[in-house]
Amino acid sequence: MSPKLLCKTGIKSLDDILSGGIPSGYTVLLAGSSGTGKTILTQEFLMKGAKIYGEPGVYVSLSEAPKKMIANMENFNYFDPEIINSGQVRVVELKSEDGLRRGREPEPERILRTIRNLVEDNNAKRVVIDSITAICRALKDEAVIRQFITDLADSLEVLYCTSILISEIPPREIAYSVFGVEEFVSDGIILLGEFERKGDLLRTLQVIKMRGVEHPRNKEVMGITKNGITLMPMFKAYGE
Repeated sequence: MSPKLLCKTGIKSLDDILSGGIPSGYTVLLAGSSGTGKTILTQEFLMKGAKIYGEPGVYVSLSEAPKKMIANMENFNYFDPEIINSGQVRVVELKSEDGLRRGREPEPERILRTIRNLVEDNNAKRVVIDSITAICRALKDEAVIRQFITDLADSLEVLYCTSILISEIPPREIAYSVFGVEEFVSDGIILLGEFERKGDLLRTLQVIKMRGVEHPRNKEVMGITKNGITLMPMFKAYGE
């Protein structure tokens, strides 16, 4: 069997950890609490994917208006308004007709169809869903959640899309998801965390798993600069 093609994240230090990048077509769970850098990391993944590698992307948001998200991206040097204006990267808010904001039970197939249509209509090769936790919370039933995530991952792989599902977890807990289902149907897990050192709250990144990829599992100190995400081994960050 030939080796799987890689989807370079565009974040060099993360690609180095992943031996080149995420295998194309994989579904990766990006877990972290509020303020750990989930949105910034995934926006850089999409922007650099389009800008450097010519891969269109879609950011599917359930909680934040597209205009606000785009305004936040403008703070970074990798942001290129032409990529947004040309539709190479689209930021889309999942609409209320998908059942996530109504009193009635949401319809998993309708949500899947909406996401599939967004991918196909934009010829997207990279997809971010922010957040899978919000969808799972609406679906409630564990069996329905498992089937939904499995169907979503299968759909995106068939469309040859590399996807990142944002998972919102409580701070400083050893968990990758709220429902305990999402991680078992994902091809990879990247955990963002934080810890206090000498009065400073530092962000961390740790690749927990990536099927078929040889990678270290140690924590890296994650910085956020105007140029985007930076990663550094803890012993270097501390000068030890």
